[in-house]
Amino acid sequence: MCYEKVVYMEVSWFDDPEHSSGAVGARLSTDAASLRGVVGDALGLLVENSATAIAGLCIAFVANWQLALIILVLLPLLGLTGYVQVKFLKGFSADAKKMYEDASQVANDAVGSIRTIASFCAEEKVIELYLKKCEGPIKTGIRRGLISGIGFGLSFFFLFSVYACSFYAGARLVATGKTTFSVVFRVFFALAMTAIGVSQSGSLAPNLGKVKSSAASIFAILDRKSKIDSSDESGTTIENVKGEIELRHVSFKYPTRPDVPIFQDLCLTIHHGKRIQVSGLTNLNYVIRTVALVGESGSGKSTVVSLLQRFYDPDSGHITLDGVGIQKLRLKWLRQQMGLVSQEPVLFNDTIEPTLHMERKGMQRRLKL
Repeated sequence: MCYEKVVYMEVSWFDDPEHSSGAVGARLSTDAASLRGVVGDALGLLVENSATAIAGLCIAFVANWQLALIILVLLPLLGLTGYVQVKFLKGFSADAKKMYEDASQVANDAVGSIRTIASFCAEEKVIELYLKKCEGPIKTGIRRGLISGIGFGLSFFFLFSVYACSFYAGARLVATGKTTFSVVFRVFFALAMTAIGVSQSGSLAPNLGKVKSSAASIFAILDRKSKIDSSDESGTTIENVKGEIELRHVSFKYPTRPDVPIFQDLCLTIHHGKRIQVSGLTNLNYVIRTVALVGESGSGKSTVVSLLQRFYDPDSGHITLDGVGIQKLRLKWLRQQMGLVSQEPVLFNDTIEPTLHMERKGMQRRLKL
């Protein structure tokens, strides 16, 4: 679900450095695994410990409520330890997660541009950069380990303190004749099970703190609605597309650079099949089938194509195809009417055999028709 949501996000969402390919890949691979770890074995252990604690309390109060009440007053110390541990680890988990995403981005860029790195002999530099990005998570992991260990040790300290208080209070009650030796041990073992369940649940604090940030990261993607969603089936289509394109008073700035205007009141009309007569040849007409946008780098040539494909929407003005505003057209249909060969083509890591097979079958069907 998270991957599907990412694929349908608008292009401007990926322009944000927080949503770079490395960061998104790290969120998809690590956050989902963290959630699965808690919903699986850890969740079962939590339910088991909770049931054990409730059963122990019931047995203890039925046996001797006085002794059970004395011991029960000490049990919140265990819960307090676990609560403080979770609070400390919550901040560490969020920081470490962001640092790991930065390190993953460095590794992703290095592998994706390995030819450039090799040509400049920059292997040691990118390794040093990656190690530098990993220093933060390592320090955070050490702090998490120390806090988790201290919290786990305190849980057992309070557990054995409860044991000592139980024997002392039970001995005093037996001495006064208010209970018996067997009832003391019944209450002791019942509440010992309760304390063990609470302390084991406290040991899950590191995982729970990590999963909380992972769940927030994943649900932030799942709950966000794409501003330009190609899966949206609403909108109209044009039966016979001619290709008459017009940009009327278009102004546009990239969301990541709101202070740099790309277009200001741009007006551009591209006619389809316009006939012209060559000077000096009265009987020879030419039909314009190709329009070239020429300009220096950064002048907005690629931006015109991005606006036509609705990768972005203009800040003001209108863009029409055959007289119909492109925002009124079905987005998936609109993009299927265009063929884009970018200046830096990308080859996906997959075979083209199924595509060729489908194309061959489609060609055979067209020939039969």
